Amino acid sequence: MRSPTHPWAAVTRLFSTSTSQNASSKRPPTVRSLASAGRIKDAIRYLILRRHLGRPVYPECFVAVIKHSAAPETLGVARQLHAHMIITCFDQDPFLCNHVIDVYGKRGLLGDAHWVFRRLGSKKLHSWNILIAGYCKFGFLSEGRLLFDEMPRRDAVSWNTLIAAYDQWGPCEEAIEVFAHMMRSCCIVDHFGVSSVISACANLRFVQNGSVLHGLSVKIGLDSHVQVGSAIIGLYSKCEQLDDARRIFDQMNVKEIFTWNSMLHGFIRCSKIGDAVKFFENMPHKDVVSWTTIMAGCSQHDRNENAIYFFQKMQQDGLRLDWVSFLSVLDACEGLLDLEEGSKIHAKMVKSGFGADRIVGSALVSLYAKCGCLTDARSVTHSLAAVDDFSWSVLIAEYVKHGCLDRACELFDSMAIKTVPLWNALIGGCAAVGLSEEASESFKRMQMDGKYGDSYTFGSLLLSAIHLGRRFGSQLHSHIIKLGFDSSVFLASALINMYSTNSNCEAAVRIFKLVKDPNPIVWNSMISGYALNNLAKDAMLTFSLMVALGMKPDNVSLSLIIDLCSRLLTLRGGTQVHAFAYKLCFESDVVVGSALIDMYAKCGSIDCASSAFADIYRHTVVSWTALVGGYMRLGLCDTANKLFNIMPERNIVSWNVMISGYTKHGFASEALQIYSQMGKSGLLPDLISFTTILTACRNFFLKESGKQVHAQIIKNGYHVNPQINFYLTCMYQKFGELWHTKELPSGSSDLVVVAAADRAEPDVVTENIELLASVYFSHFGRTNFQHGAD
Repeated sequence: MRSPTHPWAAVTRLFSTSTSQNASSKRPPTVRSLASAGRIKDAIRYLILRRHLGRPVYPECFVAVIKHSAAPETLGVARQLHAHMIITCFDQDPFLCNHVIDVYGKRGLLGDAHWVFRRLGSKKLHSWNILIAGYCKFGFLSEGRLLFDEMPRRDAVSWNTLIAAYDQWGPCEEAIEVFAHMMRSCCIVDHFGVSSVISACANLRFVQNGSVLHGLSVKIGLDSHVQVGSAIIGLYSKCEQLDDARRIFDQMNVKEIFTWNSMLHGFIRCSKIGDAVKFFENMPHKDVVSWTTIMAGCSQHDRNENAIYFFQKMQQDGLRLDWVSFLSVLDACEGLLDLEEGSKIHAKMVKSGFGADRIVGSALVSLYAKCGCLTDARSVTHSLAAVDDFSWSVLIAEYVKHGCLDRACELFDSMAIKTVPLWNALIGGCAAVGLSEEASESFKRMQMDGKYGDSYTFGSLLLSAIHLGRRFGSQLHSHIIKLGFDSSVFLASALINMYSTNSNCEAAVRIFKLVKDPNPIVWNSMISGYALNNLAKDAMLTFSLMVALGMKPDNVSLSLIIDLCSRLLTLRGGTQVHAFAYKLCFESDVVVGSALIDMYAKCGSIDCASSAFADIYRHTVVSWTALVGGYMRLGLCDTANKLFNIMPERNIVSWNVMISGYTKHGFASEALQIYSQMGKSGLLPDLISFTTILTACRNFFLKESGKQVHAQIIKNGYHVNPQINFYLTCMYQKFGELWHTKELPSGSSDLVVVAAADRAEPDVVTENIELLASVYFSHFGRTNFQHGAD
């Protein structure tokens, strides 16, 4: 007869963590061993079984399970454990309850945490701190502050928790106030509190308060602490005192990776992207934050090639790509319109598990849409787990900008809920491409839908008001005041631009004076408005006032003033602005550099123009065109042509500069040759191209070439433009006739209009342009049309 088995042996075999056959001979399992092995449910069952078998249950058993119950999927287990604590009368044990409060607090179950806290008979200081930390972690600072005020006594942890929370969630002024109370309470100040309050000063840009705290940290010997030092670097960087930040960095004996990252972020924040790249390359160690910081900085400062390079290098170093790195490199690809590289990154996204990510997916939609691949952009939205308004807005706006207004309206109408950002995309897209009537009609539909719009809505409509007239603009202005948007700085800038463009500079000045704290954009709008209305002196005075009031000019401000100097042909004034730009570290900026090139060329100093071109860090088609135009303006056509031939990229302005330059200096055949090359390159002429080449044909009596250009004008639909009609009239008047019967194509004699130029009135000539257009189009439309004369 077999002897009865002790029940504990069966328990040992049931809960054993060993897989061997002689598991029963092994040491019996413990709650700690089961919890450590990830068998949380078994650990709970083991606790319950111990109680049923009369085995003692110690507080350490609960702690072992609680410590391994922090994962979200073990929420039910944690509640079960808490219930067992209540049954076994351990719910009044401060040691155990503190762990339960901590688990509930970290998961955001603040109501449960507070319930456990209130049931505690004797509340230790640690219990208060844990519950306050839970509320502060999730941004419930009002509840956390109430608990803080109820505390019978506080230690450094209590104060530091509240200060750090205000620094993270705001208002940061409260962090400074709480720290001041902490100092008055005679509590010992440590590096946690000092670093948090300095960070709050940095967020507020309170450099004077931060400097006082810096002095305090030196006095109490905390300035050498790596966390405090990093906070001080962040303070001076955010307050644009980069030299002080670098000095603190160099003085630190111990530097952690977050110290290096803080200094790197300072260079980027102060727009010292070149120094940031050098600093990054010299960093002894780099983590994911370092790589994403430099990539984001490069993409934000138009160093898109560098951003893509660092992304590739990050992969080579074996670091795990996160959503921030994908977002930064996609922004860089969008800046370059690099569809090929963007497609490769798309493949990496899918492989890395970010193919359905909403944020990264939105950036991908924007990339494809702005590169003109609207079908691919739409297909990306189908693969996303959720599509936000940003993605739909980009698609709608780009449909309009690429001439697909019908598809944009179709997509917009398919939206079940038409939010304000979606309406803005439709209105803004129409306004951007000059569809002012469509933008106005969309706004009326928006109002009928019960939406009133926001600052962006009215900003787009004000852009359309430039084309719809002063009355429409005034009505919009009244509507803006009625809805309370007149305090918007963004709309103030748009109103100034609208009134200035409509030659109502007095109204623009009134808007400018009503702005309480104008930013550089508002100042630039006012300067541009004065310049647009030929009020150069007022523009200069406004710029001087801007500088005198401590407002730092940006690259647009400087380019506007340089352009004024070029209009006035004041080389001395332009040189002074150049020196000022150099002082502000804008000498390598492409916007400022292009304006300097144009100014020096107009003033006859081509060597200085070439020097300004060489100073530019990253050239664009704008800077190249400015240099080519400078040489053309001074009659150095051969040099201009050589530069034009080596340009890495050309746009319509580049071609027009060459055509107008050759025309101005009497090289009509060369102008026609460039015009022909532009057509062969696939670029369509614009209004300036046509008016310039018609001028060349008129001045040099190139009759046949003029007729061929006329045929292309008809083909491109420009024959209905009044300005083109005027130039055609002038050309045919210069030829001495509107038409002779013998020159008409066969079969067109019924359309003949014979009128000698010396006998025809200008209005009569203009009226006959439409008739001439139909005859020429019927002839040249059937011939092998060439874009220029041989």
